[in-house]
Amino acid sequence: MNSEPTAEIKKEQTVAYYGSHTRKVDVKGRFHLPFQFRNDAAEDSDPEEYMICPGPHGSWALAPRAVWLKSFQTRPEGQSKADYIINSRVMSRNSYLAIPDKQGRIAIPPLVKEPLGVDKEILIVGMGATMELWAPEKIDGGEAGAQTPSDDYLFEFFG
Repeated sequence: MNSEPTAEIKKEQTVAYYGSHTRKVDVKGRFHLPFQFRNDAAEDSDPEEYMICPGPHGSWALAPRAVWLKSFQTRPEGQSKADYIINSRVMSRNSYLAIPDKQGRIAIPPLVKEPLGVDKEILIVGMGATMELWAPEKIDGGEAGAQTPSDDYLFEFFG
């Protein structure tokens, strides 16, 4: 069995996603990716590609494909090979390629839309190298965890 990566990661992630944006979801299940979160794709660069996959706390993640590939091909420290294979298989089966159309819209796969609970609006939250996708009422309802960062986190963040 060949253990080489199945896709080449061409460039390092240099964008940091932060903030949040609520977007309308059209009847075809598409939303406009905020321009602040779009990758500037020059004509000679790679096309803008994202992966939609399960995220933490009931969210779904929207990650640049290169970031997703790097994480997908790296076994977390301390995780057994058997657990890594199982988790990778589950992640692979539940991940979808998302390429924005010319208007910057991303289609939410039907198998994601229902468990995410998205109907007419979606909330996109920047999380550094990735984004989280939420039904606005779920994150506002506290399902995402704490509503403010802990003091320990803030002291560490601001050093």
